[in-house]
This record gives sequence, structure tokens and C-alpha cells, in this order.
Amino acid sequence: MAQVGPNIDDLAKELSNPGAANATLNFKLEYRSFDGSLAGAGDQSSTTLTFQPVLPFILPNGNNLIFRPAFSYAWDQPSVSGGGISQRNSWGDVPYDLLYSWSGDGWTFGAGVVGSMPTGSAASSDNWLLGPSALAVRTADWGVWGLFPFHNEKVGGSGPDTSITSLQYFLFYSLGEGWLIGTGPTMSYDWNAPDGDAWTVPVQLSLSKTTAIGEQLVKLNFSAEYNAVRPDVFAEEWTYTFTFSPVVKNPFQRTPPVPVDAATRAAALAPIR
Repeated sequence: MAQVGPNIDDLAKELSNPGAANATLNFKLEYRSFDGSLAGAGDQSSTTLTFQPVLPFILPNGNNLIFRPAFSYAWDQPSVSGGGISQRNSWGDVPYDLLYSWSGDGWTFGAGVVGSMPTGSAASSDNWLLGPSALAVRTADWGVWGLFPFHNEKVGGSGPDTSITSLQYFLFYSLGEGWLIGTGPTMSYDWNAPDGDAWTVPVQLSLSKTTAIGEQLVKLNFSAEYNAVRPDVFAEEWTYTFTFSPVVKNPFQRTPPVPVDAATRAAALAPIR
């Protein structure tokens, strides 16, 4: 393991901040179990592998424009049709978010858009989704906390009507030496769901370590999540996630433009070691 400098705890907190300008390549492996009143619901499980690059662009004014697409493939993904459940191995749709963020006095704020592009696969929703997003994050000596609300609305496609409002809430406490413990689930409300099935409210425990493997800085994260409130007929119950995230330079912006504040540029180019 390579030596990492005193900034490793600051980097760990930045990597938990969706509005910070850190480029990463996130490889996420998720195992899900399901439950519900539908026959056979409790026997279902699936595994998903997701690749999500985080590509921040530092703008001339020192603020950030961050693009996050996600590409996933699922094995044994359950699908409900005709009152029964079938399994599919398939590529998923491509969700993304584009966020403009700025920071000051320990706060990071952001505004942007989220959406999803259909892939036409067996598991595709066949919908184009689009909606607004916002961000508020507070970084302190002890850790980081924040809120990331967003909304997805159907704007095209042949799938069913979709209107879902979501809120990611996160709180991470620094244990030192790059370790963080906390929570960061996403609750949602489906405006088109039947009464009593609209809310999905998870609880989560997450543990992460930011360190170096050789000369490569990486973040390792494991989380366990339980949907305490979920649709009755069929829904995810437990989700276990392992994420491997190398910290890289944005290949599409090798040298950031000169900001108004020269100190901002120096900080952006300085290696975190």
C-alpha cells in the first residue's frame, strides 16, 4: 500500500460529496432480494454490475459541471407480468445526472437535471425520463452531510407513465485514516402508484475506506440497505452493495481553465497525496 498524506481524510469526505470535483470510475456490484404478497416474490433475487464514471469539468469561474451516466447489466432480474414473475438477464436503461455546483464557507450547492435513456433491452422501461435536481452539502471536521432531491418524469417513449420524486439523504462520520461510516439511501414517491404503494423508504448502513493501492488512489465502499417502507405486492427488500472506485483525472479536461481565483486553480491541480 502506498503512503497517503494528511489530506486523505479530506479526500474521503470529498468523495462522499456529489458536488465535489473529483473524477472517479465506479464499479458497483449489487445483490438484491425481494418480497411481497405476489406468489413467489420471496424467492426472487438478482445481481447487478454497474459502471458509473463521474466526470467533473472545472469551469473558468471555479465552479463545477459534473456528469454522471450509469451503465448496468442485471442477472436474474425479476419482471412481473400477467400476475406472474419471470427472470431476465439484460442491460438496463442508462440513468444520468448533470449537475452545476459551487462551494463556499463549508457548503456545496448545486442545481441540474436527471434523466434516463431507454436501451430497448428486455428490461428496458422504453421511456425517456427527465427532471430537475438540487444539492446542498455541508462539510465539517467530523464528516459530511447533505440532501440531493430530484424528480424523474416521462417525456417520451412507449412505456407506462412515470412520475417519481426522490430524495437522497446522507450523513457520514469520519473515523480517521480515510474511513467513513454513515448512511446514504434514496427514498422515493411514485405519483402513479396505487394508494399505499407510493412510498419506498430505505434505511442503510455504509462503511468506506479511501486509500492507495500501489500508486492508485481508490475508495472502497460496502453498504447494506433495507426497504423499511415498500410496495406490498412486489418490491426489493434487501440490497447489499460493494463499490470499487479508482480516483482519476477527467480525460476530457486534462488541464482546467484558469479560474478567476488563482488559488482555486492551484488547489484543483495539486495532487492529493
